[in-house]
Amino acid sequence: MPNCQGARLPSSDVAIDFPDGFGHAMAPAEIPAHAFQRFLKERMSRMAYRRCVPPSHPAPRALPGRVGGWLGLLLLVSIFPGGKAQAVDALVLGRDVFIRQTPQVSARVIKTTRPGDTYEVIGRKSGKGQPLYIFDERGDLWVKVRVTDEIQGFIRTDLVSVAREEFRSSRGDPLLLVNLRPTADGAIARELWLVQNDWQQTRRLGPIEGSPIWAGHGEWFICQMDSERPVKDPTVDRTIERIERFSADGRTRSLIAIGSYPVVHEGRGEVYFYRDVDEQGEAVPPGLFAVNVDGTNLRPVFLLPERNRFWKEDGDFFVQAPPPTLQVSANRISLRAFDRTGSRIRFTVTLEGQLVEQRPD
Repeated sequence: MPNCQGARLPSSDVAIDFPDGFGHAMAPAEIPAHAFQRFLKERMSRMAYRRCVPPSHPAPRALPGRVGGWLGLLLLVSIFPGGKAQAVDALVLGRDVFIRQTPQVSARVIKTTRPGDTYEVIGRKSGKGQPLYIFDERGDLWVKVRVTDEIQGFIRTDLVSVAREEFRSSRGDPLLLVNLRPTADGAIARELWLVQNDWQQTRRLGPIEGSPIWAGHGEWFICQMDSERPVKDPTVDRTIERIERFSADGRTRSLIAIGSYPVVHEGRGEVYFYRDVDEQGEAVPPGLFAVNVDGTNLRPVFLLPERNRFWKEDGDFFVQAPPPTLQVSANRISLRAFDRTGSRIRFTVTLEGQLVEQRPD
C-alpha cells in the first residue's frame, strides 16, 4: 500500500488537501461530525484515482507530529462553515469498549459498551468548547459522545465507527463493515470488520484497500490487504499489496496473489488485477494478470507496452491509474495506464489477452 495522504475508495482514492496551518497547536478547530460524514461520502462518489506522497518530497499540508497533550484535529476546517452541527451516531465495533471521562487511557471508565451499541456524537457550534475529535498524548484519536442526558464521555475512534461502508453477504449474515477512520497523519484509514449473528460476534480483519467482494453464494469474499512490507524500489514509497480470500466467517484466509484492484469473474472462477511487483517486492513486467479464485494458475493476460506503466509522479504525489473494468457479457476487460508523457491510455482486451482497442482515456 502506498503512503497516501488521503482516503482509500471503493474503486480508487485521492489525497485530501488540508488548509494551510493544518495541525497548528494554536489553532484548534472543531469537526462537525455530520459534515465529516457527508464529506467522506461526497468525496468517494467523485474521486478517480489515488495519489501517494513520494519519499523524496515532504507531504503537503499534512498534520505534523503531535504537540504535547491533547491536540484538536483540524480536519476539513476550510471546507465546512461555522454553524449548528447536527449529531450523528458512533457505532461500537469492538467488545468491552470503554467510554472514559476524558480522552486518556488512564481516565475513569464511565461505561463499558457492547458491539452494535450506538452513542450520539455531540455536535456544537464551531469553535466552542473542545473539538469533537481529540488526540491524546499517545497519538490516539478520540471522539466525544453522549452517554446520558447529563453524562458525556470519550471513546477511541479505532473501536467505533462514525463513517462507514457496509457490504452484506447474499445470505444476509454476516456483514462486512469498512470503518472510515481519521488518523493522526490526516489520512482516512479503511479498516475491515466482520459482523456476525446480529452483532454477537465482531472481528477486525485489518486495513483494506478498496472494497471487499462477496462471492454470489456468500461462502467467501475477496479483498486487497496491506502487507506492510515495502517494495524493493527505494524511490517509491509503497508496500506490497496482497489479494486475499476469506471464508465467510473470517476464520480462514489465504493469499491469492500479489497485486491491486481485483475484479472477480465468478462464471470463469477467475480474479483479474494489476501486478507490477512480486512476493518479495521486486519489480516484474507490469500488466493485467489473472488467477483462479483458489490462488492457482497465476498468469499474465496482457503485459503493458514498455513505454506504459501503472504509476506516475505528479508533482508532490505518485498517482496510480484507475482500476480495470470487467465487461462480462462482451468477454472483455479494460485497463488503464500512463505513457511517458503522463497521459492516460485505455487498453481493452479479451479475457484471453487479445488487444481489441487502444486509445487515450
